[in-house]
Amino acid sequence: MYGILSLIKSLHGRPAMKRVMEVMRKYPEHRLTRAVKNEGAPPWWYEGGRQGNRGGYSEASRLGAAEQILNRSSSFLNPHPGTFMNYVRHKVKNPKMFSDLANWMRLNPEKRKIMDEWYQETGGNTPWSAGFMDRMIQDSISDMARTNFTLRQLTDHEKYLLAVAKQRRQQALQEQAKILPFPKKKFNTGGLASLMI
Repeated sequence: MYGILSLIKSLHGRPAMKRVMEVMRKYPEHRLTRAVKNEGAPPWWYEGGRQGNRGGYSEASRLGAAEQILNRSSSFLNPHPGTFMNYVRHKVKNPKMFSDLANWMRLNPEKRKIMDEWYQETGGNTPWSAGFMDRMIQDSISDMARTNFTLRQLTDHEKYLLAVAKQRRQQALQEQAKILPFPKKKFNTGGLASLMI
């Protein structure tokens, strides 16, 4: 680990190395911290003795993880970190929808924690991470809507729409019953099939 930190010092300077060390002290179980320390890789990575008979993560991967920590150090060390809801506020324009989503997040802290960690690590800076967070917002809205739909009573208009849908489904089933079924008796059409009958 100290070789990686000395590389960070030579590439980016002493303050950068101190920021990386501070983040690693503050978040010892974070994925990037474990990668820099060469921990948390699958067990078979360590058995082969790759990378100079040490095994585990390569030096390039460890340096890349340290540089990721350095680039995201402001979000890691911020005493009042931005959360996933800051990202949601700019994506969900309807204030009522946003307040409902915020209340749903308060009721589901485990999902909120996953989203906050993802936002802290990536920040939505790249199209891939922004797309992933947008999908998390869509999934949360659909889960919230599904939960609200099962908990509250249906309005008269929704009851009417469900009754119309059931009626259309029954009519479709009745129309299918009117269609003549395919005959099941065997026909002698000649050829090879007639020998097998």
